Parts: sequence; structure tokens; C-alpha cells
Amino acid sequence: MKKNAKRAMAVLFSILGTVLGLYIGGYMLFVRPVYWLITGFTSGTLSAGMILINVFKIFIASTVGGAIWCIGDIIAGYFRDLPEEDF
Repeated sequence: MKKNAKRAMAVLFSILGTVLGLYIGGYMLFVRPVYWLITGFTSGTLSAGMILINVFKIFIASTVGGAIWCIGDIIAGYFRDLPEEDF
């Protein structure tokens, strides 16, 4: 694989891991549960199950987001560390 192609693949996977980590860990597991807790509280439909599930999502948000980012960085590192091929 050529040097520019390896660099492009590494950057692509690095960006993809960062974006997916932020979307899943930041938005889906942090922002949305906080939003649902606030709307449930203001509308009076907040239940113990809803609180338990959303608090669990909030606590694991950074772990899941970090894990997704790490997987993307590991894959990008694979492409960064490929040896040069002379053709």
C-alpha cells in the first residue's frame, strides 16, 4: 500500500472513531438520557425505572465513547504502522 493511501486510511479511521465515539457516547448515552430525565420530570411522568435506566446510561457514556474511540485509534494505528513497500 502506498504511503499516501496508508496515511489517508489512518486519518479516516481516526476521524471515524472520534465521531462515532462522540455520537454514541456523548449524544446517545449522555445528552438524550439527560433530556428524557428533564422532560419526564417536568411532565410528571418520571418513574423509578426511567430514572434507573437513564442514570445507568449516563454513567457508562464515557466508557462506551472512549472504547469506540480506542477501537478507531487501534485500527488507524494499524495503517500508520504498516511497513513501506518498494515497487
